[in-house]
Amino acid sequence: MSESRLRALRSRFKDGQLVRNAVALMISSGGTAVLGVVFWGIAAHLATTTVVGRTSAEIAAMMLLANIAQLSFGTLFERFLPIAGNETRRFVARAYALCVAVALIVSTVYVITGLSNGFLPPGVQWRFLFVVVVMFWTIFVLQDSALVGLRASKWVPVENILFAVVKLVLLSWLIDVSASQGIFLAWSTPVVVMVIVVNVYLFKWRIPAHQLRVTPSESLPSIREISQLALAQYSTFLLAMFTPTIVALIVLDRLGAIANAHYYLPALIASGLSMFLWNIATSFIVEASSEPASLHRHAITTMWTGITVITPCVIIGVAFAPQLLRVFGATYALHGTTLLRMLLLSLPGSAVTIFYTSFAWLDKRVWWLAIRQLIIMVMYFALVLTLIGHFALLAVGIASLVTSGIQGLVFLPVLIKRIQRIDAVS
Repeated sequence: MSESRLRALRSRFKDGQLVRNAVALMISSGGTAVLGVVFWGIAAHLATTTVVGRTSAEIAAMMLLANIAQLSFGTLFERFLPIAGNETRRFVARAYALCVAVALIVSTVYVITGLSNGFLPPGVQWRFLFVVVVMFWTIFVLQDSALVGLRASKWVPVENILFAVVKLVLLSWLIDVSASQGIFLAWSTPVVVMVIVVNVYLFKWRIPAHQLRVTPSESLPSIREISQLALAQYSTFLLAMFTPTIVALIVLDRLGAIANAHYYLPALIASGLSMFLWNIATSFIVEASSEPASLHRHAITTMWTGITVITPCVIIGVAFAPQLLRVFGATYALHGTTLLRMLLLSLPGSAVTIFYTSFAWLDKRVWWLAIRQLIIMVMYFALVLTLIGHFALLAVGIASLVTSGIQGLVFLPVLIKRIQRIDAVS
């Protein structure tokens, strides 16, 4: 076989690694979402509506505090673990220690100040358990990013789907044990086991193998630079995290609880598809960081993978939006179909922005992402507040189409120029 043909085969194999990692992350996102719906469906039949409502608030608060405590180290892992070299073990261990300490502080303050009184039952033991679970959940999410950054994405769906299955198995038994906290116990108990198992694998096998095998293409940034990048990403994260919550509050205040339900499901479907795009972008960041000499090939593969995933999703979703929503009830299809179609049609613009974000991370230009997020958020809320009185729920769809369209038009030329610069350097 000729040398050129061998190079072509190696290139296709490496491209396959990027796609396989992306597919693994999409399976993880999709599988856990489906099993999550099953979990809450069973919980709704086994527990009272009051218990389900209170426990869902408890789990939502736990996950929110854990996300805040991660300090954006998940993204830092995905960007810098591929090039951490002999610093990998120390980098992961220090990040874990810092984030767990923050989780301990924020969850303790949350409990002591009484913010948890609305959902936590009386008793010191439940407050202590809540704090402990926040700390474990912080590591549970970070370890996924560690696996991705160490190019072991294939284990992410295994871990997350196994976690989802175990909590389903435990649900009925633990509700019998504790009618008030059984759902929370079923959700949190497998987390402890998964954290222990995955981190034994990470620190005993994967990290040592990574340190022996990898010759870094660039040096790990200084603590000061990592701190600056983390702060910039954290600012972006906070802005993005609170946007859906604020939209829901606006809809609830202006249109009422029923309209908010009609908004929630289309937004949930569209955000799930958007997560697939982020999965592809994450795989691109890891592979491009690991093999910067192959940046152009990885960029082209990522673009085609994104197009292959998002195009049929948008076409099918727009065509069958009423049927998708009718699964949840006829009123959801009646009032949410047009909104769902508008949110789906905004995904191509979002795809351009997500791909631009990947390059910004590779180039370490993260503060610009925070500024962009702030500008878009202000524009988005201005449109929603201005239009909601006339267009009702469709104001959210119009705002999404306008902001995603503007971002697509602005960042598409930037992306083209960035890829052209790769060609010039190659």
